Amino acid sequence: MSAAPQVKDSMKFDIEIIKGPHIGQKLSFEKASVSMGRGPENDIVLSQDPRVSRQHAEIKQRGNEFVLVNLSQKNFVMVNGQSIQSEVLTNDSVIQIGETEILFKVDMPVVQAPPPTPAATPSPLLTPNPFPAPTPPRPQQMPVSNPFPQAQTPAYQQPRPMPAMPNPSMPPAQPMAYGGYTPPPNHGMPNMGAPMGGPSGGGGLLSNPKARFYGIIAIVGLAAWFFLSDSGNKNKKDPNAFRTSALSMADVAEAEKRSQELLTIKKEKYDSVQYRRAQENFIKGFRDFQQGQYARAREAFQVVLNLDPDNELAKRYFHLSKIKFDELVKFNMIQGNRYREKKNWRMCQSNYSNVMTMLQHRKDDPSFKEAKQFYEECTLNLEGRF
Repeated sequence: MSAAPQVKDSMKFDIEIIKGPHIGQKLSFEKASVSMGRGPENDIVLSQDPRVSRQHAEIKQRGNEFVLVNLSQKNFVMVNGQSIQSEVLTNDSVIQIGETEILFKVDMPVVQAPPPTPAATPSPLLTPNPFPAPTPPRPQQMPVSNPFPQAQTPAYQQPRPMPAMPNPSMPPAQPMAYGGYTPPPNHGMPNMGAPMGGPSGGGGLLSNPKARFYGIIAIVGLAAWFFLSDSGNKNKKDPNAFRTSALSMADVAEAEKRSQELLTIKKEKYDSVQYRRAQENFIKGFRDFQQGQYARAREAFQVVLNLDPDNELAKRYFHLSKIKFDELVKFNMIQGNRYREKKNWRMCQSNYSNVMTMLQHRKDDPSFKEAKQFYEECTLNLEGRF
């Protein structure tokens, strides 16, 4: 018995980039695994294609064939126009990843024929016997009678009788079927094939008006259901249908157009004098906020919102400045009350003065009136007049 043919462990294949940023590039490989992607660690580096993942796909040798495997979870891989996750490649297969199309060419495996095996010398023990054994006589076959009698000549092969002359005194004879065959009687069963009102002894099912009416209704209902279901399937789009390359490129062009429009609007906004004033006041307000000058920070952020009402960062720091300002006023009031109870007139005078300074633009505020009254009390006690 001859040995099985041997195939090389790694077969050689070539790739040629026929479309995309790296068009014209040709590579040859003779290894069991070849990776492709944007990363420099890949065997096929597509760094100029923005729609290719860092590790996008891999070509693996499996026996005498090559398999393309999709390694990307976000981007697609196509072979001959079909989206795949794992596909066997053949010669002249076109691989598409991102905007790049790659032509795959593979050489046929070299099959090495095994060396011829020398004919074995027959052993004298295995030499066939020159005197073969006599063949036993065959048993005599008994004559078997035919259990089936000879079939009679069919009716359609029998000679047809001459038609008789019609006798006007006798009723007309019933017509016979082809070949002289007359169908058997119905035995009371309705004749389904008889025409309506025909001579079938009571008529078929279609001769019944009620059965005919319901049959017409059933046919009309089935036709209406067929057309309605067909139109519904045509109008309904499959959400899982794969988008072709032309549709994807149209979406990309539309997105680029919208991006250019937004960049134009953004550039016009950033180049305006109003935007520059808003930025200057925002920087000023942020600096005051960091230094604890929450009242001035609120004023600066208010100017920013007047110039740019959609500035979310200015809105956030405006509210934070208000919260910090109210907390600072409350803290000075609490400290002033504590020092007044301890009769530390100088410290309570200082805390109430801070509250009055912070609320100098809101003299009708209850906290301002309370701080002013206690400030005068602490001052009189400090001067010894109370």
